[in-house]
Amino acid sequence: MKKITNLRTFLIYLALVAGMLILANLVSRRLFFRWDLTENNIYTLSASSKAIIAKLDDRLLAKVFFSDNLPGQYANNRRYLQDILEEFQAYSKGQLHFEFYRPEDNDELESEAQRYGIPPMQLQAIENDRMEIKNVWMGLALLYEDKREVLPVIQTTSGLEYELASAIKKLIDTDRRSVGIAADPRWDGKNQNIRRVLGQTYNVRTVNLDQPVPIDIDLLLVNGVMDSLPAMNLYNLDQFVMSGRPLLLAQNQVEVNLSRGRGQRIRSNFPDLLRHYGVEIKPNIIADRISGQVAVETQRGIFRMRNTVDYPFFPRIQRFNADHVVVAGLEEVRLVFASEVTGAIDSSRAETARFEPLMTTSEFTAVMREPFFNFSFENNPVFQQLNGPGRAVAGLLRGEVTSYFTEDTQPEEATGFIPATMGAQLLVIGDGTFFSDESGAIRRENLELVLNAVDYLVGDEELIAIRSREVTTRPLKELSDGTRRSLKWANILGPSMLIVATGLWRWRSNRKRRTLLEQIYGH
Repeated sequence: MKKITNLRTFLIYLALVAGMLILANLVSRRLFFRWDLTENNIYTLSASSKAIIAKLDDRLLAKVFFSDNLPGQYANNRRYLQDILEEFQAYSKGQLHFEFYRPEDNDELESEAQRYGIPPMQLQAIENDRMEIKNVWMGLALLYEDKREVLPVIQTTSGLEYELASAIKKLIDTDRRSVGIAADPRWDGKNQNIRRVLGQTYNVRTVNLDQPVPIDIDLLLVNGVMDSLPAMNLYNLDQFVMSGRPLLLAQNQVEVNLSRGRGQRIRSNFPDLLRHYGVEIKPNIIADRISGQVAVETQRGIFRMRNTVDYPFFPRIQRFNADHVVVAGLEEVRLVFASEVTGAIDSSRAETARFEPLMTTSEFTAVMREPFFNFSFENNPVFQQLNGPGRAVAGLLRGEVTSYFTEDTQPEEATGFIPATMGAQLLVIGDGTFFSDESGAIRRENLELVLNAVDYLVGDEELIAIRSREVTTRPLKELSDGTRRSLKWANILGPSMLIVATGLWRWRSNRKRRTLLEQIYGH
């Protein structure tokens, strides 16, 4: 390297270094990388988020109303939000801009936040050595053209990328799809959770099967049919499938009476319709050792004790079809009194239709078949049979399907008959209460499955990859009794054997050292 011997050389050298730094900064604005060591790269934008933000063709402004010095678990939310907005901005080709505001510093800002629907929250905080209640803001408004989307409260960083991406997608998508939910008096008012989560992305409407399904309904949900459908209802449902539009079903084959601890097979023409298409819901109930829990009261003398115990009829599904986008990112789904779901495609359609299992129970499964549907805890033989192979409890049928009706079997008032379709899509979950607020729809992981299924069936898969990135549960792998015993004794004996081995090694080392010293000094 040439030595700096005078002022002129020093200035040239300084100018070269400054020029290199400026050039490096200009290049790094477009070429940059971050090293994300988390398992699912949750601090790096997914390819789907990048694809969504790249669709912006006009200025998108994010007005963030966020307080500083938030207490406890909210302290890092502001920093995380700023980081993820910077990521979105970097991939927006200059279209996304964001600004942070502190509403507590300005009455006008406080009024503006409330006009956007961002309310203040009251949190406990320690100030001046005492506990006080303070108003804080943690929300943002996305403004695009003449539309806006608001995240009124950002209390957690979990799922924040998905919320932002879905809000941006709603702003830039001009054609919003419609999802219909088949009307059923048994479920009226009991599917509000499904309506709420689907309503964030889709138009959700109730569909009465007494009439043909409107042509603008892109997908139909049917939940827990317990009785035979009238001929016209069945025909309208059949013609919806024949039109090539997808169907999402939650259905089992056993009606359960928990107060009696018994069940009976559902006698309906609906499973016959599905079997004709190529999907069979078995008249059974699946039990699994890997299961949810229920509270049970037991009598102990004069006291009644309430204990929580595993209940095999509430299987926790942890085995998913890794090759299918609908379930590949899920960790666990919980079902209640589920029936087995299998393919029933006849040989004439073997090359034009396909059934794919999506979810399977564990290798500790038992099957309860009719006529003995016993769901009590006492003397239930099924609890001693939880060692069978896994059973499919959800699956997807795609391809050629013929109508359940013919020219001679149509209802008199039927019109516009479609005899077949090559593009049928039926996704069946073997739990008849999966969409209900009183059962399946109270769990986040179940709602994620429904959202994934709807996105996939209507051909809108951008958000699926984002939704399943963050860990919601971390189920432990079920071990055999032999493996558990081996690990138990390894934990008991291992530390003792390690201490003994360490003692022997130190004793031998000291003995060698003593022998060496005796040889050197002659003692």
